[in-house]
Amino acid sequence: MPDIAEGPGSLVRVLATEGKTPLKDANPSPQRAKKTSDRSTVARNRVIAGVAVAIVAIVGVYLLTRGGGSDLPAGQEPLPGQVNFKMKDVTFVPSQLQGDQNAQKETAHAVANEVRLQLDALFQASYVDTDTWGDTGQIQDFFTGGATDAIEGDTATLTIGENPGDTYERVKPGKSTLVVHVLTDNKGNATRASATIDFVGLATLKDGSQATITVTGSAVFVKDGDTWKIEAYHLNRSGKPATSTASPTSEAS
Repeated sequence: MPDIAEGPGSLVRVLATEGKTPLKDANPSPQRAKKTSDRSTVARNRVIAGVAVAIVAIVGVYLLTRGGGSDLPAGQEPLPGQVNFKMKDVTFVPSQLQGDQNAQKETAHAVANEVRLQLDALFQASYVDTDTWGDTGQIQDFFTGGATDAIEGDTATLTIGENPGDTYERVKPGKSTLVVHVLTDNKGNATRASATIDFVGLATLKDGSQATITVTGSAVFVKDGDTWKIEAYHLNRSGKPATSTASPTSEAS
């Protein structure tokens, strides 16, 4: 911030003293002293107003750029029963020094939101929607590269499991969170993104008991056409009884 003496305040003082002589300044009249006081008050008020505007701007930038929280616009909150990952943190990882940090930060938040939406839809299809849960064929479009070939063998982790209707009545999504890191070049273009996943669902079994299902781990995303898809993942699924009548279960991959 430039020194206040170089700002508008000094300009006011220069204009206020222009054309004066030392004799006139030595004995200012009451009226002139009042005018000088008024000018000082105006200059001081301008400085205070400028500081207030700067503080508001800084707070606004912080709120726009901080990680965490939902990115959904007002009026577009997910319906009850829909998976809704909450963003705990978003960061960019520069692949080169001396990059455009503003562009990198903006890109990181945009990509993180796309990753969040993809994971919302993936877990909705594989764990919540009874028409698609347990079917890896319904989630193939969320993967790319070598990950596509691996999902068939990871049914018990990537979905609620084979033939889930024989065991489960329904699954209600709980509080699930994400941490996303986005790899960017010095111009702010994203090349890859990684997501640390913590999914929670409350399952109601056929016998009326309940169990809490959690899926934790990480996934790496790359741009495939216009969509960010999973090219690699390492996830673990576990379950524990939510009531005394349920039997604990656990699965891992």
